[in-house]
Amino acid sequence: MKSHSTLYPLLSTFSPRRGFTLVELLVAIALFGTIATLILLSYRKVSNQLFVTTLAYELALSLRQAQSYGVSVHEFQGGGAGTFNVGYGLHFDSESLNTYALFADQGGESGDAVLNGSYGTAYNTTGCLSATECMNVFLLEKGNRIYKFCGVLPTGDLGRDAPDSEKNEECNTLSLPASNPAITYLDVTFLRPNPDAIIKTNQSVFGHQYKAARIYVISPSGDKRVVEVANTGQISIK
Repeated sequence: MKSHSTLYPLLSTFSPRRGFTLVELLVAIALFGTIATLILLSYRKVSNQLFVTTLAYELALSLRQAQSYGVSVHEFQGGGAGTFNVGYGLHFDSESLNTYALFADQGGESGDAVLNGSYGTAYNTTGCLSATECMNVFLLEKGNRIYKFCGVLPTGDLGRDAPDSEKNEECNTLSLPASNPAITYLDVTFLRPNPDAIIKTNQSVFGHQYKAARIYVISPSGDKRVVEVANTGQISIK
């Protein structure tokens, strides 16, 4: 039988559980802060991508609305008198890259397929300044904006997804190739009975014709999306 004296060395090896030291707490706080920062940055990146993608789809829906109005002969009440002899389109202006306007081109087939007016005269960020043709103004928010808008020339362009070196665009900025002239506005109009798009810029008066229009949108973090409408009326997003 063991004596009580032999138990003391065994019992003396146990000690009360100690707490965290200051260094351990600081390390834990630093790790928590790093993880929280990474999560926040990831959330902001995903949010920016989501917002600019949503903007691209809203822009495509606006084009589809103009197309639907044009094909279905939607009545326009501009100037207090209703008329069905109109085409409908979207107007993009180099003077404002955070707005675009839905307009009705009065005159139908004899109309000019462009908005009679511009940013600052027909509309601004508060809405339409004239009811002659302007119907609605769309304001881009949360720092998203139109990066550039372009008319795509009928030859020499290999498509929206092609490298920049294989595009042939006339844009309000950064035309491709750079030798192409800059444009100050872009109008995409739809006129009954066809769903085709009529694409015009200030270069149209010089005989320039386009097979498509491209509107590039960008988020504050630099994420980009492209909305393209072909002259056949097809609307796509990348």
